[in-house]
Order: sequence, then structure tokens, then C-alpha cells
Amino acid sequence: MTKSPLMLAAMTALVLAVPATAQDQTRTRTYEGPNASAATTTTVNRDTGTATRDREVTNRNTGNTASSSAVRQRKETGSTIGVVQTGPQGRTRSLEGERTRTENGSSFTGTATGRGGETYGLAGSRSRDGQGNSQASQSVTNSDGETLASRNRATSRSDGQVNRSVTRTRAEGVSRPPRMRRPRG
Repeated sequence: MTKSPLMLAAMTALVLAVPATAQDQTRTRTYEGPNASAATTTTVNRDTGTATRDREVTNRNTGNTASSSAVRQRKETGSTIGVVQTGPQGRTRSLEGERTRTENGSSFTGTATGRGGETYGLAGSRSRDGQGNSQASQSVTNSDGETLASRNRATSRSDGQVNRSVTRTRAEGVSRPPRMRRPRG
């Protein structure tokens, strides 16, 4: 096969373009509304497996600002995450943990710290068996190891029927377990 100058130029351009895709890819989105303005910057590096998201929202009426910063690091067996959110009064809450892939699903363990300094333990798992059957569970515990809230779901398929059961428990006086979003990328 003969290589024309045009073909060599195209192959050279492809070879030179490969390192450019291995660098950080950053995207910034802004929002300007009548009551709030926001900016979100997401950076992904596929080679290192790192994704970060920084967000800041300002209330135009009061001038109060809330921000969040999230980092996800891909690992051989899953990923680690870290999220810090700061409210308009300067109080922060955080979450960190590790997701581990299993043969048929994944598990998660981590800790969260609330705005008042209280600490929570987080755990979860999910799996599928390839036949359409699946299960998922989540739990939140306090610093003494007592379960504050839990949720278990099981879905089974048989003879064209889908059966789903969900059970929830919540300790007395707990209105809602802590939640945070993880960075995507």
C-alpha cells in the first residue's frame, strides 16, 4: 500500500491529537436568573480517573453564597469520593467514602459530617444476578453505631411477573437521613 502525502498528514494529525485527549477536560456552565446566579466547573481526566466539580450559587436578593466541591478518584476496584458543601452562613457538611465493585454489583462505605458537627456512618450495596433479579440496601448510623435509617429493596422476576419489595426503617425522632450528591464524570 502506498502512502500519499495526504494520508501521512491525516495519520500524523491523529497521532498528535491522542495526547490532547489525555489531558484534563474542563467544562464551565453558568446560570443567571432573576433570583440567583450560579457557576459550575467540572474537570475530568480520563487517564488519571479523576473528576472534580466546583459549584457556587449566589442569591441575588441577599448576596448570600453557597458552594460545593466534589472529587471522585477512580481506582482499580471502584472509586473514592469526597464532597464538601458550605452553606450561606459558612457552616459546612462533608461526605467521603469508597465504592467497591463486586462480581455482581457494588458496595459503598463512608462517613458524613453534618453542619452541626455530628458524624454518620454510611453503607450500601447493590447486586444483580443476570436473570433480572436485583437487591439494594442502604443504611445510616450515628457515631454510637446505632442505625438511624435503612432501606432494603428486592426485585425478583419469575414467569413474566415482577415482584418488588421495599422495607424502610427510621429511628424515632429522625426526620430524614443525610444526603449528598456525588460527582459524575
